[in-house]
Amino acid sequence: MKKRNYILAVLALALSVLTPSAAFAGVWRTGAEPNESRWWYDNEDGTYAANGWQWIDGNQDGTAECYYFDSQGWMAAATETPDGYVVDENGAWTENGVVQTRTERLQDPETEDGSSLVVYFSRTGTTRRAAQEIGRLTGAPLVELEAAEPYPDSYEATLSRARRELNAGARPALAGEIENWESYDTVYVGYPIWCGTAPMLVFTFLETYDFSGKTVIPFCTSGSSGIGMSQSDIEAACPEAAVLQGIRANDVQAIEPWLEQLGVYGSGA
Repeated sequence: MKKRNYILAVLALALSVLTPSAAFAGVWRTGAEPNESRWWYDNEDGTYAANGWQWIDGNQDGTAECYYFDSQGWMAAATETPDGYVVDENGAWTENGVVQTRTERLQDPETEDGSSLVVYFSRTGTTRRAAQEIGRLTGAPLVELEAAEPYPDSYEATLSRARRELNAGARPALAGEIENWESYDTVYVGYPIWCGTAPMLVFTFLETYDFSGKTVIPFCTSGSSGIGMSQSDIEAACPEAAVLQGIRANDVQAIEPWLEQLGVYGSGA
């Protein structure tokens, strides 16, 4: 497998942070003409990074950076991403000019949390990034909700459909099923805020599965608003569950202290 030396041989120090992911064991590649200056990430399993954010620990030193990929798999660089974040010339997410990193905590199979599950819906990848952080911290497996009829690539078209579904009280069909549902006691539920609340697809999920006796922990992402009305809407949709206070999780650094405050992670767990 080509590792960090592959990147350095091509770009020297200029792209030293662009290295293969420990989590996905892949390799960075450049496109063919006319895209020879653009980068994409090959997972080396027949798939590639696309449709949002992905943490990548290239040299497997335990520290990962976060990169944004468009729907075709091209890495964003030296720009602002569609969800409002800044990436530097190397593609790494930055805040106030500082590259954001996270320490990879690789879970031992014997210590993974088998009673918790992270279920999320993400269109641009921002919610996926938050879900991955929760999974990393807790050891809970992740399940991404997908609509049987995929949402459009266009943001405006997606927003228009979201409004129609909200106004109609629609419950869009889900693609796939969650196995061994009964074995999970705690379910983290993640979503972007659409039209002031969770997407109707999330409520399809909440009404499809039996949450009796389970603990539900919501988390959302949004351009400006907090978890707000979606918290009470989820509580109403899961009357037989204990719904803990959720968080707007755009800043992944806020997730760990939030989980500690809830008492589900760290010294409070």
